[in-house]
Amino acid sequence: MSASLIREHRVAADFIAASYRAGCDEAGLETIEKAADRVLEETGIRFLDDPQTLDMLKQAGGVASGDVVRLDGAELRRIVRRHAPARFLLRGRNPARDTPVGEGAAPVLAPIYGAPNVVLDNGTRVAGSRRIYGELVAAAHAAPGLTNTGQMICVMEDVAEDRRPLEMLLAHLTHSDKPFMGSIASPAAAEAVIDLTAAAIGRPALPGECNLVHLINATPPLTYWPNPLKCLRAIALKGEASMVSSYMMMGATAPVTVAGALIQGYAEVLAGLALAQLWRPGAPVVMGILAYPFDMRRMQPNFGDPASQLVQFYAAELGRRLGVPARGDGAVTSAKVDDAQSGAEGGRVLSAALSSGAHFILHAAGWLEQGRTVSREKFRRDAAALAELRLGRRAEPPAPLERGIEMELRDRIDRA
Repeated sequence: MSASLIREHRVAADFIAASYRAGCDEAGLETIEKAADRVLEETGIRFLDDPQTLDMLKQAGGVASGDVVRLDGAELRRIVRRHAPARFLLRGRNPARDTPVGEGAAPVLAPIYGAPNVVLDNGTRVAGSRRIYGELVAAAHAAPGLTNTGQMICVMEDVAEDRRPLEMLLAHLTHSDKPFMGSIASPAAAEAVIDLTAAAIGRPALPGECNLVHLINATPPLTYWPNPLKCLRAIALKGEASMVSSYMMMGATAPVTVAGALIQGYAEVLAGLALAQLWRPGAPVVMGILAYPFDMRRMQPNFGDPASQLVQFYAAELGRRLGVPARGDGAVTSAKVDDAQSGAEGGRVLSAALSSGAHFILHAAGWLEQGRTVSREKFRRDAAALAELRLGRRAEPPAPLERGIEMELRDRIDRA
């Protein structure tokens, strides 16, 4: 993907956006909201194996039947609009790298999240490792267009699962001083990473500021699993940010139509956003509604399809109506190698996210093969294209991590 390709797609995306805005007035957005309200009231959301969440929602007026809670969508919107900030500051070890997220701010761009595999420069496909992870964090720090070094850029397959959250934290703190994302491996891991990051940053917490943003996913259709719920609670109580997202496959885990996917996704994320505010009013949140058509022949989602871009435009607008920052996807693709398909699909999706006004764009560099692989070559190409768009600024080498913090972190890793 090149900057010129992004610009070409940006023109097309702006045209789609203009067409979308011409055909989508307040009445259209209200129709989506009211339809989501009906889903919440008549069908409800499943909150699995977390009695504390069920109790909190019942106190807020929800009607529970087992693990399904029927909710008042209008009341959830009032809760979010009353408490959730439209903008917050995401802090890094280096105060010069602090990045505002939300209303009036430039989009925050972070690399791919969650890839188990890595394609090396020679084309070899290998499992992710601790060494490769550190190199990818360093590459994200050096990339001017990436303002956030993300989380789980690849899976550390050579590290025991219970040690990975702290090993990833050590990589982010030693190879960069930019902001990054927090762990959701477990509530305990989330809290440990939050506390150690706060110690590394070393600045007192202030209203409207936080150190980490965490990816909290609903599980379509209309379900939250226990770990995301418990992590959401732990993160909110610590005053840190949650990116509450619904990542749908249209025709598989969501309705096949754009309207149907938006209705379901909005119902799912609205419940999670409000829940964060019930745990701690004012907790920073980002809203993410993302949907990609599902190919029933290949049994895989089609990244880059225009339907997903329409979902992106509506989702960002729904976030603005709700008064919270909106998430977008970056250069995602179904391509298995970094070729013309990869550039075309990734350019379309990223351009749509930028044109929609999304405030935090995940997967902005390196994504390949439906997200199962991070390509080092594509990572560099994507990062170079973003730098040419001047969405970020040149990164100097990271400041060294305070020795005491590094020793404490290494000691905790050894004891994990």
